[in-house]
Amino acid sequence: MTTKKKYTLVTGASNGIGRAIAENCASRGFNVLLVALPEPKLNEVTAALKEKYPNQEFHSFGTNLMEEGSPKLVFDWCQNNGFEIDILVNNAGLGNAGAFLSKPSEFYFGQMQLNMVALVMLTYHFLPGLQKFNKGYILNVGSMASFYDIPYKGIYAASKQFVRSFSSSLRYELKDSSVKISLLCPAAVLTNPDVIIRDREMGLASKLTQQTPEQVAEYAMSRLFKGKAVSIPGVVPKFYKGLGYILPQRMQLRMLANAFIKQSR
Repeated sequence: MTTKKKYTLVTGASNGIGRAIAENCASRGFNVLLVALPEPKLNEVTAALKEKYPNQEFHSFGTNLMEEGSPKLVFDWCQNNGFEIDILVNNAGLGNAGAFLSKPSEFYFGQMQLNMVALVMLTYHFLPGLQKFNKGYILNVGSMASFYDIPYKGIYAASKQFVRSFSSSLRYELKDSSVKISLLCPAAVLTNPDVIIRDREMGLASKLTQQTPEQVAEYAMSRLFKGKAVSIPGVVPKFYKGLGYILPQRMQLRMLANAFIKQSR
């Protein structure tokens, strides 16, 4: 086991769930590395954590994980600075709603690169280091969308289905190792004004599943350290997941299409 100082690395750490997870980890006494787009917000969040938790370390790295070589840049940054990662949180992701042809092809390429490729590559680069610890953890942030085929949200849902499948498969591969993998599948999370507006358009179904990023972060991290495979915050989202086993797929598609077409207008 390595004796170097340990760090939690969180992608998409300047906003929403990622920021809440970074804060949650800081409150548990962890040193945190924050990775997000190279914008002022990232520096502001990092500075705020340094001020609030002066006895811990917080470092930030700005990069666009949609770019092919970005995950390796994150890994090299950690290697060059001696940051030993024992918790990897693959949170960065991009959502959307709308008819498939309403977005340019470049948007979907970037979305798939971020939601799937970057997550896999970060896991690939950091997994050998995680295995050096007596306990290592990977939290992959999926979505309730990973359990359904969703018209008007098809690429996003498919990318999150990929994350769910990959997480489950790798968890089994590593079942006898020191590394535990957990998948977080939140429903409606009130992360920013745009999301709040879109969720309001969804009506009662969305309102019943709404949670704050802080609630989701606490639930996810607690479940991660308990070794749970999947975390679905909230009673109502668990109920919705159960309906997926009962309702015929055609009915699911019609209901979801009616819900998400509202966000594409």
